[in-house]
Order: sequence, then C-alpha cells, then structure tokens
Amino acid sequence: MNEAVGHGKVILFGEHFVVHGSPAIALGISSKAIVELEKSDSIQFATDVQGTIPELTGKAIANVMGAMSIQDKFKIFLTGDLPTCGGLGSSAAFCVALVRAFDGYYNMKLSQEEVNKFAFEGEKAFHGNPSGIDNIIATYGGAIEYTKQKGFKQISIEKPFYLAIGITGCYSPTKKMVEKVHRFKESDEGYFQELYDRAVDIVKRGRKALATGDVKLIGELMNENHSLLKEIGVSVDLNEEIIRKFLDAGALGAKVTGGGGGGCCIALAKDVDHAHKLLKAIKPFDGFVTEVNSTQ
Repeated sequence: MNEAVGHGKVILFGEHFVVHGSPAIALGISSKAIVELEKSDSIQFATDVQGTIPELTGKAIANVMGAMSIQDKFKIFLTGDLPTCGGLGSSAAFCVALVRAFDGYYNMKLSQEEVNKFAFEGEKAFHGNPSGIDNIIATYGGAIEYTKQKGFKQISIEKPFYLAIGITGCYSPTKKMVEKVHRFKESDEGYFQELYDRAVDIVKRGRKALATGDVKLIGELMNENHSLLKEIGVSVDLNEEIIRKFLDAGALGAKVTGGGGGGCCIALAKDVDHAHKLLKAIKPFDGFVTEVNSTQ
C-alpha cells in the first residue's frame, strides 16, 4: 500500500481584503491529510475523516486521475489529523496527497510544480474556480504572500511556532461572507478604504515579523487584523466567544481565519504546552494544536 501526505493551511493576515486587491499571508500547518492506495478492480473511496463529501471527492479523484493519465483502478483511503472544517485547506491537502500517492506508486518523480498543477485540477471539483492558495500551501508548505494582481510568492519564516485552532462548528459559505463584505464596502467606500489600508499595513509588518521571528508582534498584528474582520461583519458570536477564551488564557494573538461566519479561529501560543492549555480554555468547543514551520 502506497501512502502520501498533503498539509493544511491557515490565513494569518489579509483575508477578505485580498478579494479587493490587498495582499494576504497564508501559512502551511503540520496537520495533514494522508492518502493510501491499493490496486483494485474498481475505483473506491473510504475515510474515517468526518465531513467529507463523497460526490465531490469522487469528482476530484476523477479529475486528478484524468490529468495524470492514470487508467488503473484503486481503493483510495483518506486518514490524517486535518479536520474538514472551513478554511483549513482540507480538500487541497487531500488532492496533493492523492497526487503524491500516485507519484510514488508509479515512480513518476514529479516536481513540486507538477504536484501542484495536478492537485489544482482536483481542487476544481470542490471549488469550481479556486484561487490556488490552498494547493500551493499544501504542496510547498511554509508561508506565501498572495495578491490578485501578482499571484504568489514564498516568504520566509525565521523560526517555527505553534497555533491552537478552535472550531466553531458553524459554517457559512465563503461566497456568502464575500458578498456581505461587498455590501459593507458599497455602504461606505471611504471607511472601507481606511480599513483596507490598515489591512495592507498589517500584512507588510507581518511579513517582517515572520522573517525576524518576532512572535509578540505577530500576535499583536493578529489582534489588529481580527478587529478589521469584526468591523466588516465576518466574525459572528461564536467566533468572538472562542477568541475571548483564547485571549483570556494568554494567547499572544487570536483571530478568525478564512471566510468567517463561524468556521475556525486561530490563536498564537508561546510554545506547544501553552497551545494545549489554550485548547483546554475554549471548551466546550473542539480544536487542535498545529505547528507552523518553514518546511514540511
């Protein structure tokens, strides 16, 4: 049986404002999807990961196999410690792991660029016209900065750090949240521009903080970023409750990550033990601890 992995992601800075042209920073996390292959007489998919959507997963498998010109049939098993909850890049992690599993099985010796390209075809099954952020992070790890105008570039992380991730259990489609922000912008263009300019500055300072390992500043910027997300209406009561619990337990910073309207919140910990303490503090909400590193 052949096994391979793809990693999840969080948005550290810039979500929603990125839709309007600002930069955003995404981080690869250690939590991962694991795919195992076994030759079979039919294409089958099995998983112990809750929340997967068989129909979309089947389409993603067909997309990847078609792009890679694979004619054989397999049983495909998905495991791992990456939840399928909103904003963590779980579908891209699965697609990358699937591509790598086929790569290993057939000894294709694919480049990272080729892995990313084939995984992107799988992502189309889940998201129609994906940005590509998730599959790039799942493939390369580390940190990337993205703008609509210039695309992606990898940025440096001076040292690893730990995040506690809280799961609200409530999900709003990203499209719905994007439309909500668009209405906010139309209602007061001047005020939105002010918030947008602050979001751009946070990303600029955040890039430097990551490169120098200034975790205190990273945490402060997370809090600033969250205040912007709250202002534009994408942080709901469940998000606010988790973030308050995180901060009361001593998180260096905490914010919504991704689309908002529920989904997940992230908190920056002082170390791995502190991250687990942060998790205990948000009960009864579920969550997990993950590491951010320059490589995976």
